[in-house]
Amino acid sequence: MLKQALHRLLRRRHFWRNVGFDELSEIYVSTMFRSLALSLTNIFVPLYMLKQGFSIVEVMILATWYFVFRAVIFDLLTGWLVARVGPKHTIICSYWMLALSAVLFLTVPQMGWPIWLLGGIWGGASSLFCIPFSVDFSKIKHKDHGGKELGYANVMEKAGGVLGPLVGGMVATFFGGQYIFLAGIFMLVVGAWPLLRTAEPIPTRQPFRPWSLPWRRIKHDLISFVPYSMELTWCGFLWPLYLGVFVLTGAAAYAGLGLLASVSVVASIVAALTIGRLVDKHRGRLLLRFGATSNAILHLFRPFVTLYPTALLVNLANEAMTVSYHLPYRKGMYDRGDDIANRRIEYFAVMEFVGSIVKALGWVGLVLLTYVMPDTTVVKLGFVFAAISSLLIMTERFPALKARRV
Repeated sequence: MLKQALHRLLRRRHFWRNVGFDELSEIYVSTMFRSLALSLTNIFVPLYMLKQGFSIVEVMILATWYFVFRAVIFDLLTGWLVARVGPKHTIICSYWMLALSAVLFLTVPQMGWPIWLLGGIWGGASSLFCIPFSVDFSKIKHKDHGGKELGYANVMEKAGGVLGPLVGGMVATFFGGQYIFLAGIFMLVVGAWPLLRTAEPIPTRQPFRPWSLPWRRIKHDLISFVPYSMELTWCGFLWPLYLGVFVLTGAAAYAGLGLLASVSVVASIVAALTIGRLVDKHRGRLLLRFGATSNAILHLFRPFVTLYPTALLVNLANEAMTVSYHLPYRKGMYDRGDDIANRRIEYFAVMEFVGSIVKALGWVGLVLLTYVMPDTTVVKLGFVFAAISSLLIMTERFPALKARRV
């Protein structure tokens, strides 16, 4: 029903399409439910772990294991799985693994699961989604309107992100932090259903040969993807951790974090609709540089935030700035997948693999710094690293982001 309603609402906005809208709306709906599930759980994980008695260092170690498992086991394995069974079936596997991850977090107080297991299953679920989603979307997107379609996908993701933190925050406040994971599991089950409605967009049982990539053509992609992914993980994980330590310390911490996230997402939705169109008008690189530079400045301001209203303003600004560089970057990367279509799966798998290696090393570095300086200082220093990473995103050389000559 939701997919049919979305089809009627957006069909006229995709009037250039003769085929393929079913697959596109399918991604929109599934992405919304996954986002709803993640917004019910992921944003609360650092705060939840602190409330369960874990230290700041242990939460950082959780993030380290998240990327170690991705790099060592899951990223290349996911690429192989996409080649064998297709991106949609792989995404369904990610939903079930994410549900398992939610169960593990849910039962931490009773079972005392080790941090490496929590981080490993959580990270594996991320690999099993990110790579096939990139393969799927890059395959079915429209060549000339990919930015707009990516903007709609971002809007659907954020639509789930508006309600999730509010509901999750209230559930955690009144019933307990562990119960947010039950709601997340239900949303994951619902989100897997649309993916079963249409066939795989690529042939299955393909060979998977990552060593055969055109390395000279993609070297700048790999170089820029490292800081791009580093900025996203440090901002996305350190900021809730920082808020849990310095800002949201009262009994209503979960509700405060949920409200903060939900209000901020509204700014992201407005920005996504506008920026997606500008990317298609060959303004992508200009937008990327503006967003990356502005976000770097904002990161340097984060360690001075101590009040809830200030945190809200930072979140609002960050959402708009992140979309400004995120959409152009993903558009450039997806178009690169078209350029090397016969190695599309290998390209996205290797990009995530290299990103996971560096992110794991980055988190190891932060953990080691806690041995020579206070934990809270390391958290604040992480925002300096995030600012540097944001600036280095501008090393990208995607042909799709070149300005149109007049």
